[in-house]
Amino acid sequence: MTDNQNGARTFATIGIVGAGNMARALATGWSTPILCTDNGSGRAAELAAETGGVAVATNAELGARADVIVLCHKPGQLAEVGRELDGTRAVVVSVLSGVTSTQLKAVYRRSRVVRVTVNLPVRVRAGIVSLPIGQSVDAEVESAVAELFGRVGAVVRLPEHHVDALIPLAGVGPALVAMFAQAQADAAVQAGLPAELALSLATETLRGTAALLADFEHDTRALRRAVASPGGPTERALAAARAQGLPQAVLAAAQAALPAR
Repeated sequence: MTDNQNGARTFATIGIVGAGNMARALATGWSTPILCTDNGSGRAAELAAETGGVAVATNAELGARADVIVLCHKPGQLAEVGRELDGTRAVVVSVLSGVTSTQLKAVYRRSRVVRVTVNLPVRVRAGIVSLPIGQSVDAEVESAVAELFGRVGAVVRLPEHHVDALIPLAGVGPALVAMFAQAQADAAVQAGLPAELALSLATETLRGTAALLADFEHDTRALRRAVASPGGPTERALAAARAQGLPQAVLAAAQAALPAR
């Protein structure tokens, strides 16, 4: 670890195990050359080419060369990858879905290991990153992890038993919002707008609404009241959405993503 220009502890060399969607999103968001490996798929070489990084031959080599290793492989490969990396000098950070800090420590007994959760908007540096409280690493490591992931999103600190509560919001939220945007665009197309323009404007509507909601201090009711004139099209649209069960459908969809208890 080194000090950055603001005096914060930071990692000089980033390694990533895995080259799937989340690995690509993080590498793109960090916008810095990374070291990466895969399980023989060849995707690490593609990711390295895209980011100006280097695909290395083995996880052991990754552990020897990187300052921090981010686990982006499949959760079912935890023990297999751990056998190759446990004891590495690098800090190990897991973004593996559903893998708890207790499970990580059971595999990485000789390493400094940290659990974080991230969502796909880290690709555009607008992600939500949770860094659970109370993990058994020193403050310097924790600070460096927070700095690294703070480059690609908002870092929130919360007890680990609350992490699953982020799934309906941050985890599946982008997919649900994308479905909503598609439905809005489809309605505009049916009204006569070209499809490409409709999708572009649906995206801009989401972007503007997010900024407006922040300006309204996250008061969703106040925003709806501001947009809806009595008897106007927005009021009619909201009434139709409620009649069709839109709020309940979104709630049910989000809750369906929660782990079975």
